[in-house]
Amino acid sequence: MRRRGAVRSVALGAAALLVSGLLGACSGSDEGGGEGGGAPKLRGEITFGVLAPLSGDLAERGQDLVDGAQLAAAELNDQGGVLGRQVKVVVEDGGCTAATGEQAATGLAAKKVVGMVGGLCEDAAVAAAKTVAAAGTPFLVSSAPADRLIEAGVPSVFPMEATVYQEALAAVHWMGYRSAQQVAVLDDGSPAAQRLSGLVVDRIKADGLPVSRRSTAGPDLAKLAGAVTAAKADFVYWTGAAQPGGRLVSALRQAGYTGNFMASSESDSPEFLQAAGGAAEDAFLTTAAGPKLLPTAADWAARFKDRYRRDPGRDAMQAYDALRALAQAVRQAGDTAPSRVVDNIPRLEDFTTFTGVLRFAADHSMTYDNYVIAQVQGGTFTLASKLRTD
Repeated sequence: MRRRGAVRSVALGAAALLVSGLLGACSGSDEGGGEGGGAPKLRGEITFGVLAPLSGDLAERGQDLVDGAQLAAAELNDQGGVLGRQVKVVVEDGGCTAATGEQAATGLAAKKVVGMVGGLCEDAAVAAAKTVAAAGTPFLVSSAPADRLIEAGVPSVFPMEATVYQEALAAVHWMGYRSAQQVAVLDDGSPAAQRLSGLVVDRIKADGLPVSRRSTAGPDLAKLAGAVTAAKADFVYWTGAAQPGGRLVSALRQAGYTGNFMASSESDSPEFLQAAGGAAEDAFLTTAAGPKLLPTAADWAARFKDRYRRDPGRDAMQAYDALRALAQAVRQAGDTAPSRVVDNIPRLEDFTTFTGVLRFAADHSMTYDNYVIAQVQGGTFTLASKLRTD
């Protein structure tokens, strides 16, 4: 596994990587504008598919994803389309189950899409990935967790989320930056939380730091907070769910704990803030970058809001970048043959997203992850600064 992604996570957490020209790149590149500065004349269409849950509990996020992809298509058309052809987007409701994901991917394939973006729910995204495997249709999965998609090993599928291991690296690098001396890693006993906590502990031990690990499935957080304080930990990392994480930081502060507290991306939720109350102030968070935390996304977010009359969510930002990346791969390939487009995705030329250069490793994980460090300031999540005040 690579350490480079986590190094960038810390740098992004510092809000210092404002790449020169990044905003211009994120608006798309010119391709054949019309004569005299008029609208480009596009001949024919090139169709991309979007997979998103448009019904059920995640329908709002699904629509956000669709809107991000459609904004990318509109801007590509304003700039000359792709290979001189108008970009068209077709959408299928992928739901959140394996069955609905497979059905949606089959529906998109029947519409002869050049490639697909989207995917939010893990089961649906994995099933869709396996469905398009035989045809080799390129699929940039914008929002679903990466690990199972990578394990599926579909050659034409590229997750645009970071792995659990990369989140662990981001956490450990931030601990190092904060000069942690005694770390306590805590989880709620769930499989996902235990996996992340195990990776963090292994990495801390490899770095030679003292570390303890505890799992709790019960409500006695006060007892857990007391044990952490008695162990003289100066850095606590919580990998469990948001609501108990909030109650934990509150219990820690009540027990007299004055050290650093950081939670995983599971706590990137209003539930964490509500459960913690004022105790959440200055807490850190490892989380995937979103438009509210990225200065580089400000102009794009304004364009999105002007078009859709609401602020974009993270799914919109990811889908926007995914569609642009797919379009760039088609440009580089010079045609729409699936194998040639897939071959170009790992070697996109001078292509940047809102978090920097997009690169994929041999296993199709992202070489540079998209984790940032957030901090609670004034009761809301903000981008953490490396400038220490202690």
